[in-house]
Amino acid sequence: MKTWLKLNTKKTNSHKESPKKELKKSHALYEKLFIPFICAIFFSAFIYWEHFFKSYNPPLLSTIFALIALAFYFHLKKFGAFICGGFVGIFWFYWIGLSFRYYDLSYLIPFIVLFVALVYGIIFYFMCFFKNPLYRTLMLVLVSFLHPFGFNWFIPELMLTTSYFEPSKTILFCLCLIIMLTQKMFAEKYYKMGGVFFLSSLILLGSSNLNLAKTPTLSHLKIKTLQTSIPQDQKWDKNNLASHIQTNFNHIKLAKNEGYDMVILPETTFPLALNLYPNLLEDLKAFSQDIIILTGALRNDKEQTFNSAYLFNKGQLQIFDKVILVPFGENIPLPTPIAKWINTHFFKGGEDFSTAQNISFNTAKIDNIPFNIAICYEATREEFYKNSPPFLIAISNNAWFYPSIEPTLQKLLMQYFAKNYGTSIYHSSNFSPSFLLTP
Repeated sequence: MKTWLKLNTKKTNSHKESPKKELKKSHALYEKLFIPFICAIFFSAFIYWEHFFKSYNPPLLSTIFALIALAFYFHLKKFGAFICGGFVGIFWFYWIGLSFRYYDLSYLIPFIVLFVALVYGIIFYFMCFFKNPLYRTLMLVLVSFLHPFGFNWFIPELMLTTSYFEPSKTILFCLCLIIMLTQKMFAEKYYKMGGVFFLSSLILLGSSNLNLAKTPTLSHLKIKTLQTSIPQDQKWDKNNLASHIQTNFNHIKLAKNEGYDMVILPETTFPLALNLYPNLLEDLKAFSQDIIILTGALRNDKEQTFNSAYLFNKGQLQIFDKVILVPFGENIPLPTPIAKWINTHFFKGGEDFSTAQNISFNTAKIDNIPFNIAICYEATREEFYKNSPPFLIAISNNAWFYPSIEPTLQKLLMQYFAKNYGTSIYHSSNFSPSFLLTP
């Protein structure tokens, strides 16, 4: 009888403990998956809102997205940080593999997405390796100096580009401190004090941004930027070459007739090595007597191929070869034997592009005005803004990644650098909108 009572008591106790176990399991799941996923969503929301609702994107929304992302960031466990980083990698960079469609390698796209998720999962894991909030703050501020395979597009303070705050590392650091101290006050049940501190600190930080606002600088030149719509699978088809060339000249004639001083055509809008076509060069030089022309095209020099920008002005020609190539897109950032093997087996025997001989950014004086000249990826590299140029010309071909958020992310990055360096950017692109950005 006593034995039965003991067994019955054990069973009863086990039934009483099961809800607690279930609660612990659900809480663990919440910490491991739900918080990381929500954190990644808010880390990325500013991109998608700009992409889908750019006609209605008030600064308040981006501000809220950033604050929620930072608040969740401090609560991540190490494994949760890995999950969060993986989703951030996917939400920001899922489009990287889309270019493989044009090499008959579509089957690799899921593996590329998973690889990107793994890379950023590991990065976030080490960003949150210690619970110390100051450590996590420093890691978040400094992580943009880490460029996996030379790719620099993960900049956490980019979240602030369309917010009430200046998109800088200093402001990001201050926001982290505000959230850190507010959470500490709330944890000790100083709710009113924490709320007052939080709101007053944000208002003070936001007002300091207004005082630092830069006055936009515009060129006295009347410059036309172009958006073209040539699908990537048609761009290099030789059967379409004559049509592409004629379309380019039509754009130049139209800009001239509209009274523009300069027209900017997108990256490789002449899909050929333009320096090997003397008749085309002469025609463009002739047109440049009436309107300045900057266009993208290739340049061949012996066995080397360059992605270049051609500037025609008053019958004179300057050529600017690309300095910073796109990792895995224009060069394989791996040892030469491995890069050759990858090009042979995956890219139909293609060769990497060559880089310009100069190791700094390209710059030109156009009508005595200094312009930095960037080709696609270069316009999102800090090297091209280090001299705080008043003007930068950017040309891109975003057809590789259509349809995706890539052009939106590229624009946000340009806007980030424009605000930080006081640069006005003129951008022409294929398969994404052209624009003028001011600080």
